[in-house]
Amino acid sequence: MLTRRALLKSAVAAGLFAPLYREALAQTAAKPMRLVLVLECNGIYPEAFLSSGTRAALGSRVGTRHNFLDVYPETALVRPGDGLSSALCLGPLAGGSGAPSLENRAAVLLGLSSTIAGGGHSSGTGALSCAVNGSAATLDAVLAPRLKRTAPFDAIRLGTSSARTSIVYETCAYGPRKPAGVLVNPMLAYNTIFGTLSAGSAVGQERRMLFDFARDDAKAALGTFKGNSPERAKLERYLASLEALRARESQLQGMAAQVTPLLPPHPSVNPLLQGSSTPPDSLKWLEAQFEIATTALLGGLTNLVVLAAGTSGFDVAYDASIASVGRHDLQHGIDNAGNWTGIAAVTRKHVALVAKLARALAATPEVGASGSMLDHTVIVLMSDNGEQHHSEGREWPKLVLGGNALGLKTDGRTVVYPADGKARNRQVSNLFNTLGHASGDAGFNTFGAEGPTRIAEGPLSELLG
Repeated sequence: MLTRRALLKSAVAAGLFAPLYREALAQTAAKPMRLVLVLECNGIYPEAFLSSGTRAALGSRVGTRHNFLDVYPETALVRPGDGLSSALCLGPLAGGSGAPSLENRAAVLLGLSSTIAGGGHSSGTGALSCAVNGSAATLDAVLAPRLKRTAPFDAIRLGTSSARTSIVYETCAYGPRKPAGVLVNPMLAYNTIFGTLSAGSAVGQERRMLFDFARDDAKAALGTFKGNSPERAKLERYLASLEALRARESQLQGMAAQVTPLLPPHPSVNPLLQGSSTPPDSLKWLEAQFEIATTALLGGLTNLVVLAAGTSGFDVAYDASIASVGRHDLQHGIDNAGNWTGIAAVTRKHVALVAKLARALAATPEVGASGSMLDHTVIVLMSDNGEQHHSEGREWPKLVLGGNALGLKTDGRTVVYPADGKARNRQVSNLFNTLGHASGDAGFNTFGAEGPTRIAEGPLSELLG
């Protein structure tokens, strides 16, 4: 016999309660959209996403290579219904054991370039800005204000890192030399996002008190500055920030009843985070971060999430069952069959985490619009530096899921674009233009800072209906 707790747990896992919890957030005047950007460190190889059908279409010259730009066509090759789960690392898209197939809710893009981003061990902010590291805002920062709507957080940025810090600043940016922090400690992430949801929680009470004290102090200090002095202007901006943060705290407190049943295990008791080694297992920590992100999306706390898997450090560690060395050494020994098996296992795990999130969204009807939350959410899995270790950014394989209600042709297709250096090559910035169009901005054509190396502006017609 099912207990109330067991029933609640299963229903939450399936996303059944989320429409009720997000009812107050529904806006029927604007088409809802969410965006999830997932980045794997040190390259995703084209072979990882290459279906058996597309392999045959490209011909025998592909062979057993991990990269094969030289066989890409002169014009875009489009293969709808491509049996994506036949690819080395896309098996988690297949259905089975009660899980619905995602093969016809996804698309694979091969051949997109972004040489301006550099590559190397990591392109830093270049992966999401299509610009030199640190020189421009990343896509998440640009789209966050457009997608926020009534959510408390404009964006939530989570991840893992080999760095021994709780926040890293090497993946996202608000603008030139304005990095945006990524929370890479699940405990900090949990408390930052969920800490004030319960009116009786000590964390929430302390945080609200701190904001109130700071706000009162700022108001008192303003009384000592007359006119329009620069000092007064700084204080006014500071006070406005405090007011906004305090308002968010109140909003979060008011959402406690709808979000609390969706909460993942607290990090102090989450099995994924117990007995962690030093450095921690990146995949387990990332899974815990995915749990936080799933709750944030289902609960309406944000419409934009970045999940960066080890992007700020190239010595990311995994469980010994995958590899006994860090990601950097795995990459340098890729010609060793065991190393390649380990790298492929990591990418496959990332796909599995993306698939789990996508299925939770697919099981949840969209409030105020037709279809499911997945129909109104785009998930992009990509690398932070292109197609390999020491990448030049000439190829940037992408897996895209969802977004059918937003006009995306995620029908199980593979699209292979002409290689870098060809006239009809397309760039990562074109994918980001596509996402801007999906958000409702038909003029979102110029994102990216390739300068004279920009090939063509605007969205990818092979992906956008």
